[in-house]
Amino acid sequence: YQGVYPVKGNQDRFVVEDIVRFGSPFRFGLEAGSKPEILLAMSCLCKGSPDAFLVCNGFKDAEYISLALLGRKLALNTVIVLEQEEELDLVIDLSQKMNVRPVIGLRAKLRTKHSGHFGSTSGEKGKFGLTTTQIVRVVSKLSQSGMLDRLQLLHFHIGSQIPSTSLLSDGVAEAAQLYCELVRLGAHMKVIDIGGGLGIDYDGSKSGESDLSVAYSLEEYAEAVVASVRFVCDRRSVKHPVICSESGRAIVSHHSVLIFEAVSADKPMVHQATPDDIQFLLEGNEEARANYEDLYAAVMRGDHESCLLYVDQLKQRCVEGFKEGVLSIEQLASVDGLCEWVLKAIGASDPVHTYNINLSVFTSIPDLWGIEQLFPIVPIHKLDQRPGARGILSDLTCDSDGKINKF
Repeated sequence: YQGVYPVKGNQDRFVVEDIVRFGSPFRFGLEAGSKPEILLAMSCLCKGSPDAFLVCNGFKDAEYISLALLGRKLALNTVIVLEQEEELDLVIDLSQKMNVRPVIGLRAKLRTKHSGHFGSTSGEKGKFGLTTTQIVRVVSKLSQSGMLDRLQLLHFHIGSQIPSTSLLSDGVAEAAQLYCELVRLGAHMKVIDIGGGLGIDYDGSKSGESDLSVAYSLEEYAEAVVASVRFVCDRRSVKHPVICSESGRAIVSHHSVLIFEAVSADKPMVHQATPDDIQFLLEGNEEARANYEDLYAAVMRGDHESCLLYVDQLKQRCVEGFKEGVLSIEQLASVDGLCEWVLKAIGASDPVHTYNINLSVFTSIPDLWGIEQLFPIVPIHKLDQRPGARGILSDLTCDSDGKINKF
């Protein structure tokens, strides 16, 4: 096993440098997906193990490929992974001009994909990767160029947060068959790169049904991968490959905590309606009085479903009256208080406290807003008290999306 860390997971210098430093005895490398990332990875890996992989993924132009080839001149174990068929011509041309023997990988579009929130990057309609037809053409072109021995790595990606080991085993077995076929076609295959997808249990459910959890442990994940590769390779009498993985979130999702202060709390205020407050309902228009009497009767006979219906009707009628100028603001407030009191009396009230927190969601946790990523959030005060209130965390920006109501 020789893993790599995809620097897109967290590009903070101290994170990447620590991974290279602590990973050096295990020949742990880095994966880059763009030109800035390959420069970052090259500078860090100069201090890492010389055997550690620098896996070059993503869209590649001549400049990117030149940088990757330069990495081999710097004695870095750089692998250029073809994501698109046309990248091969650039690799062949530039490697000859720079007089560098490249190590080439290819990313296969597997038929296996998962259907969850994070699975859209996989399968036949995935963003990157080569179809079986394109793989056959790439092998043929490398063979004609006398470079088939430079094809040494097969890469694939089932999708992030793979929910179950059965799906993982299915994808890895498909890729292992492809690996064995490439060996049969004459490529000097050495590495199978299973991509990312090792999931994190964000919601604590340990379930394969949730987008924010997984139904396996780290050991079960590794066991599923190794067993699938071994089974296929043994059956095809192919030498076992080096297994590489590109786990990003599994490596760095726990690396830091964000501590913030709740600067104030808006608690729902319940107005206690008095007989005087609601006298106008009895003296006002007939519809409002009928609504009030229906509500009163439903409360007295304990008909909770009807209570909810009449509360809504009464509120709506009074809001219309306020808009028409028939009701004063005090009267409207009285109706709100009465309705809230009724809901509380029948146990249907669900007061939610809003806590104003000293941060910006968009700056500090944009994934929560952008892709509805769930984060574990825990209080660090009052831990000796039983939590009894439901709450929303609202940031200090005046953007209405700047709130956290799922955690």
